[in-house]
Amino acid sequence: MVEPVSAKLLVVTGDRGTAAERVRNAMRGVPGVQHVELSDYDMLPWSDVAGERTLEFADAMLGFLLLFTAPGAAKCASLPEGEGEVGGISYCIRGVGPPLVLLPLLLTPSQWEPLIPALSERYCTITLGGAALGAVAILEARGHAIGYLQMVRTLIEVAELRSGEAVLEVGCGSGVLARWLTRRTAGRNRITGVDINPYLLGEAKALARQHGLEGTIEFRDGDAQACRFRTTALRSRCR
Repeated sequence: MVEPVSAKLLVVTGDRGTAAERVRNAMRGVPGVQHVELSDYDMLPWSDVAGERTLEFADAMLGFLLLFTAPGAAKCASLPEGEGEVGGISYCIRGVGPPLVLLPLLLTPSQWEPLIPALSERYCTITLGGAALGAVAILEARGHAIGYLQMVRTLIEVAELRSGEAVLEVGCGSGVLARWLTRRTAGRNRITGVDINPYLLGEAKALARQHGLEGTIEFRDGDAQACRFRTTALRSRCR
């Protein structure tokens, strides 16, 4: 499937774990692909590769991109720097040069941010996000699935949630369930969403704002292994 564009494909992986071995096996059948392995690294869907291996990742990308952005090979883009949203897709523009569009890196906490200073020196970087792309799209689709919502609805009914009680969702992701519960309880309960991933928390806050729920849900950074839920005080606290 990728053979026609294999010469224009860069694959960056770690050198440890089952995923690395699967990629190695796949690359043997696709000649021309540039494959960069980060030494002593197990790249998982939630690994913060851009933050943990910034220089190696940036060098791999810049070296690869230079093959296709020689002087005169691509038209430079000079767009106003800043952030915005079009059709539900958020964007952030930085730098001047040949346009470079960056899609979400699945569950990577830092996403592309650690690489942006180096990339934006040579390229007009356009970072995209929002509910229609990447891991957020997957979480949103699951959160709207009838069977999944029925399971959550049953759980709330079994818990016999009462007016005035607080609800803490640990691992709230994009906040899709927190938004659903906020509408269901109609403001009768304090809803707090906690997640260890700053990227997902940012998307959760943005989606709550887009749905007119800003201020009705509290989204906080927190580790599930260090959370405390004080039921006697009817409030949640995460350190």
